[in-house]
Order: sequence, then structure tokens, then C-alpha cells
Amino acid sequence: MNRDIVNKGRQKELDWAKAFTILVMVTIHCYEQISIVDTEVVPTGIFRNVLEFLGGPLGAPLFMFCMGVGIMYSHNSTPADMGKRGVKLLRNGYLLSFVKGTIPTVIAIYLGYAVPWTVADSLFLVSILQFAGMAFFAIALMKKFNLSLPVMMGISLVLSIIGGELANIDLTDSWTQYLWGLFFNTNDVTTFPLFRWLYYPIFGMIFAYFLQRTEDKSRFYRRIFPVALFCTIAFSIIYVALGYDIRSMYMLSGRVIYKQSLLHYVFATFVILTAMPLHYVLSEKVKLKSFSGAVAYLGKNLDVIYLVQWVIIVYLQSFLNIFGYIRITVPYIIPVGMLVLISSIGAIELGRLIKRKKTA
Repeated sequence: MNRDIVNKGRQKELDWAKAFTILVMVTIHCYEQISIVDTEVVPTGIFRNVLEFLGGPLGAPLFMFCMGVGIMYSHNSTPADMGKRGVKLLRNGYLLSFVKGTIPTVIAIYLGYAVPWTVADSLFLVSILQFAGMAFFAIALMKKFNLSLPVMMGISLVLSIIGGELANIDLTDSWTQYLWGLFFNTNDVTTFPLFRWLYYPIFGMIFAYFLQRTEDKSRFYRRIFPVALFCTIAFSIIYVALGYDIRSMYMLSGRVIYKQSLLHYVFATFVILTAMPLHYVLSEKVKLKSFSGAVAYLGKNLDVIYLVQWVIIVYLQSFLNIFGYIRITVPYIIPVGMLVLISSIGAIELGRLIKRKKTA
């Protein structure tokens, strides 16, 4: 392994990974929000298990892993730059919460609908953008103190254990639940607290450290794939043999996917390391320009697509609720997910076109 950085520039396999992640995220959000499936029931059958598995380690963890890789490859990764990025992400997270959560909640309450959360819940939920902002702050602070990547990883593991213990504190009667929710699970709207999820971007940073120094990417990924695949299978077999339900590594029921533990990290790490070589092969073998161009577009626009798709899904859900709590059946989950993705891209490009005309 070369000690100097030799592998620079945009890594196409990361675009493939991010494109896959956004496809899965849009689909899983439609599955959760507007389908007939009760995600509080433990998944059964091939479709539900495959979809929740893909939305598990290859959803948010892969999203955060790619964020960590991006930090290492970014030209603007000084602590100050990362702090500014963190502020922007937090702002976008709460703005998204206001648009997709608070506005529909206030309207629903005004119209007399029963809403299972408060207005404060709708605004101060801790989703993936809030986590991303907090992660940028945390990593910027660690970089400010010149901490090495192994030390950062150690800190993330310690924080995970601390976060698990702090989650036992009952803060539901205090407004501080929304502040502490940025750090550990405090209520049902805390999905991505910093302490439970910081592992993944730091894992991505460590992965990027080695990727930047490899002179032969094909060999790099050929070495990773069989080991990661074997470890994924071995972990699954051992976990089940010990009497545990492997679905607890990815299922939505009981919110277990949001309560990340050290075991989740092990499983997700092996799955991500199995997936990355496959993304690399696709980036090398798929030569059709229109297809590779679409992948690059999704990779570059992941953040804004994430914002828009949530707005579309939530307002579609609200519209369906008005007409008698209508929900789509299982065969329509993937097609509707793709329609939401296409609509999101269309809305983004329309907004950019209007902006260009205004500035022309």
C-alpha cells in the first residue's frame, strides 16, 4: 500500500453507491409512508425482507459511509469548512422538517384530524440531515485536535455505548428531549442521533484513506469482496445459530434499525464492503453513456433529491389521507417509488431552469 495519495478525483463507484442508496431510500420511504404494509409488524416473505435489508445496511449506513468517503476526498475539509457545512445541513434538516412535518401537522390539527405526534415532534425530529450536520461538527472538532482515524473510530464506538445507556433516561416530559435527541435516542422521532450513527462516516473515512493510496483499484476490490462476503455469511449463520433473529440487523419493526449497536456495525460493515466491489465493477463495465450519466447525476444530486422526495411523499400521503386513508398495495411500491424519484428530479430541474432564467 502506497503511503502517498495516488488515487484522486471523483470515484465513479461512489456515484454508483449513492445512486443505489437514493433508489432504495425513495422506495423504502414509499413503503413506510404510503403502502398498506404495517412496518411495525416483523417482516415476513421475500419482498419485505429483501426491501428492508436493502433499506437497512445499504440505506442510511451506506449513505453515511459515502459521506465519510466524500470528506476525505473533498478539497474543503478544514475544520472551519466542515463547521460551515454542518450549519448548512442542520438548517436544511430543520427546514425540511418544517415543510414536510410541521405544515401538514398544523393543517391536519386545524381540520380536526387525529395526529399521533405533537407540533414540536414534527419540527424537532432528528433525521439523517440533522445527523449529518452533527457529524460534520464532531469530525471537525476531532480534526481540530489532530486526532488520527483510529482514535476517531475508537471515540465513535465509545459514544455508541454511551448513547445506548443514555437512551434509558426518560426525557419525554421535558423540552430538552429535542436538544438531547441530536445526541442519543430520547423519543420516537429521534431516528439518527449522533452517538449511535457516527461510526459510519468515520468508517467511510478509513475506507477512503486506503482507497486514496491504492495504485490498483481492481486488485483492491478483488481482495475485499471474498473476505467481506464470507464474513457477512459467517456472521449471519453464527448470529442465527446463537438463537438471535437476523432480521434485527435491518428491520423497521420496533425501530431496531435506528438503535444501532456494535453488532449492527459489524454486520453493516461486512455488507457495505461486499457491496462496494460490486459498485466498482458496475462503474467499470457499464459503458452506456446515458446510463452512466444518470448514475453520475444521482450521485451528485443525492442531497437535494433526498429533500424533494420527502416533500413529495409526505404531501402525497396527506392527499391520500383526505380521501379515506388510501394506501398503495405491495405490487405498486417499487413503481410508485420510481415515479416519486422521477418527479423529484423533474421538480429539481424545473427549479434550476427558473433560477437560470431569473439570473439571465
